[in-house]
Amino acid sequence: MTVIYRKDRKVLKRVDYGAAKNSLMGVLAALLVYALVTAWGGVYRAHELETLIAGGAVVLVTAFRLWLIARFDALYGAGPARWRKLFGAGLILHALVWGVMPVWLLWRTGAGFNFFVVILYNVGVTTALGSSWMAGLRVRQLYIVLMFVPILLGLFFYGGMKEWLLVVLVGAYTFYLFRLYRGQYELFWHAVTRERRGEQHDRRRDHHAGTDIQLSLVYRLAHELRTPMNSVMGMMSLLEETKLSDEQREYLQAAGQSGKLMLALIDDVLDYSRILTGRIVLSPDYFDLRGTLEQALEAFGPMAQSKGLELSAVVDRMLPRRVRGDRDRFMQVLTNLLSNAVKFSDKGEIRLDVDFTEESDNEGVLRVRVSDQGRGMDTDTLRTLFQDHFLDGAQDAFAAKHIGFGLLVCKGLTEAMGGSIGAESVEGEGATFWFTVRLGMQTNMNEPQKLLSAMDGLQALVVGSAGGALAGLQEEFEALGCQCQGARDYDHALQALRAGQREQSEFHLLLVDTRERQELALNLCHNVLVDPALRPVKLILMCTIEERAQPAIQRLVERHGLVVLVKPVHRSVLRGALERLLGVPRAVPVRDLPLENAEALERRRHFRLLLVEDNEVNQLVTKGMLAKLGYQVKTFSNAPAALSLLQRETYDLVLMDCMLPGMDGFEATRVMRESERQEGRPRTPIIAITANTAEGVQARCLAAGMDDFLAKPVHLEEMETVLRRWLPLGSASDDHEEGEGE
Repeated sequence: MTVIYRKDRKVLKRVDYGAAKNSLMGVLAALLVYALVTAWGGVYRAHELETLIAGGAVVLVTAFRLWLIARFDALYGAGPARWRKLFGAGLILHALVWGVMPVWLLWRTGAGFNFFVVILYNVGVTTALGSSWMAGLRVRQLYIVLMFVPILLGLFFYGGMKEWLLVVLVGAYTFYLFRLYRGQYELFWHAVTRERRGEQHDRRRDHHAGTDIQLSLVYRLAHELRTPMNSVMGMMSLLEETKLSDEQREYLQAAGQSGKLMLALIDDVLDYSRILTGRIVLSPDYFDLRGTLEQALEAFGPMAQSKGLELSAVVDRMLPRRVRGDRDRFMQVLTNLLSNAVKFSDKGEIRLDVDFTEESDNEGVLRVRVSDQGRGMDTDTLRTLFQDHFLDGAQDAFAAKHIGFGLLVCKGLTEAMGGSIGAESVEGEGATFWFTVRLGMQTNMNEPQKLLSAMDGLQALVVGSAGGALAGLQEEFEALGCQCQGARDYDHALQALRAGQREQSEFHLLLVDTRERQELALNLCHNVLVDPALRPVKLILMCTIEERAQPAIQRLVERHGLVVLVKPVHRSVLRGALERLLGVPRAVPVRDLPLENAEALERRRHFRLLLVEDNEVNQLVTKGMLAKLGYQVKTFSNAPAALSLLQRETYDLVLMDCMLPGMDGFEATRVMRESERQEGRPRTPIIAITANTAEGVQARCLAAGMDDFLAKPVHLEEMETVLRRWLPLGSASDDHEEGEGE
């Protein structure tokens, strides 16, 4: 696959723009030539209907190509690859029309004036194309074929010595054009790659030493930040396994999503360095796209609400259920844009718009827009937003208008995923950031039939929501075959409900948002709940996570069983609430982590594990996870003491931190493997635990003699998976001595 670099893209854009401009003369000349042939050449008078049909084809193709030229900036900005496909399609359509045209004239009027005028036009436009779109080859070669092969066949079968002589001449010129196009194409890319190689050589020579120092500092910083994050995320993972109320679980999930966001920001630092050195690696796999979007909304919802902002999402109901791509990289771009929107907004709504365009049976383009109503950006900032001057000594990295290297990371990642990124803004009115990525897909679009049946014919009324939130709810209700409309205010909503009861056109669902005024929203809920005439109306209250715990809302929940949704509302939570309200049975999802029975947990107690970790909080977290899984563990804070114990006692597995004081985990592993070899002892599995996620660290662990790898922060599911791999329950023996834990 050809790798297109940043500067190459600028060159290609100039080439594409030049091709669009140059094609303008050929397109206009086509109209002139057709008018000359049909009017002055007398074809129209002899063959009126056929002339009109051919003229319609010429006009349609001409209009399409003129539209491409006029809309170049907008279409190219949305996706260069898509514009090239459209431009190529325009060329093919043009060649089809003008390749058939001389054959038709040859059939109707013979090899006379009209025929030769069209032949001269075809020769002219194909020759001009040879030097105007040199970056592409296949489409231009197909253009030649469609232009001249019909002519050659028509002349050959028309018969006559003159016609056969023309076949030879046109065929020779066609062959010449093929050679010309190939030569121009190779010359163009040779010049581009030669310039690129020269620039890369100079860049490597001038910045090699500085880049190595930067990478070393960046990786060290990432390790230092990941170590405390391991403690935070580990404690929350343990807390999640305890008995929690619904309210506590919502708080914990919000904290967990924020912790994952913090880790994503740490990863941005690493990725910026990888982009500088051209070492970005993608890991494509199938994932739940809508679930990923909902995870981002749950992470940023509390952050936006804490600043008085409304976060909403309008997600295309035809979005594929599962797509193939790099989920982590996609999430990284999305969280960067949402983070900036929250950071630079002080009022209004942040709106996420997501839609998907299928380009084949198993591939398409995902488009994501993040819009805010914040302070916006001036023209100069917008123009240089994605330019990589972050490490330029003349730039102030902490200037007020500087957004940070997160956007540079986003640009590098979206381009690596076959997409593009851009921004639009009006100073003082807000900004919109958009990006596209190319994804594979699975086209399973089945909807839950039980919920669809229960929702059939229902009407919903929404009051108090922002524009984006209302649009998102309408999209979700339409996916379920229902009608959903908004009310002007809380009083109007109550009047609409009562009027519907009187006129037999009632609303069946009422969704009340606290955004405009909380007291009025709660008063509306109370009036609906206590009014016997409105008892058939199903009620859902939408509020922020802070409002969820307020006494006024708690009383409505306790007294009336009010269903409350924490904003931002997305498909999963909305459908869960609708299923509860309508009495639709829900399928209980199967947990990824198998629940162990008492017998399995007891058998795990026969395994003896050794943990070597210098951080006391991390010791506590890891021991808590192991205890939750049923394992017993002994801990040490330094490698020499652990090695001394391993000389005297037998353990089934060692969990080894790589960054230890004095003797690190790599050296300790090498010493242990050498001791096992000399004494003939069986090999004990060693699992590396490290916060260093730099490329090559996992290979270094395996080279030192370790058997597996866990990156901090360690999650309970990941640890269970690795331990199950090295300590299968069938291998636990009852004659193990129970070791004492610290």
